[in-house]
Amino acid sequence: SNALGSWGYLNFVEELAQQMDQEGGERFTDIVMACGSGGTTAGIALGCHLAGLDVRVHAYGVCDDEEYFYSYCQEILDDMGASADVLGKTSRDLFTAVQAKGRGYAISTEAELAAVKEVAETTGVILDPVYSGKALSAFMGDVQADPEKWRERKVLFLHTGGLLGMYDKEDQLAKIMDPAKASRMNVQG
Repeated sequence: SNALGSWGYLNFVEELAQQMDQEGGERFTDIVMACGSGGTTAGIALGCHLAGLDVRVHAYGVCDDEEYFYSYCQEILDDMGASADVLGKTSRDLFTAVQAKGRGYAISTEAELAAVKEVAETTGVILDPVYSGKALSAFMGDVQADPEKWRERKVLFLHTGGLLGMYDKEDQLAKIMDPAKASRMNVQG
């Protein structure tokens, strides 16, 4: 990730703010997302700050630790011209980094895959097991561990893609999936 890629998320926040301001628009209190390299997080956190949105940004790190993400996102913010001197805030003020890597990057636990399965079966939304699935599993664990913290909150979970990671988890997923509800998609050229 770099500053150039993070700029696109300022547009995302601008569009989100417009949708939230529309009559009947959903007023989110929190944005939750996977954080793999920091670009999405830096862009969204800066965008929320610049737009004046009263939204908490939570970055569920699927690799590395919280310190790495605060440091690297600060570098991205600096490269965007949004240094602490300019903003009066650091990356730590703009988002909360949460540890979600579990056993390690791209190594899925049964609980993480069960969360991916549950979301797919109940909503039809397919989460990848490396980024969004891992982050959502950790977020769901946080909500279960401290429901009061999340009571009355309206959370937007940002699905950042990565579906091709499903193929790497085929053997693990086959053990927990009902064959009547899922099948492998074979693509032939």
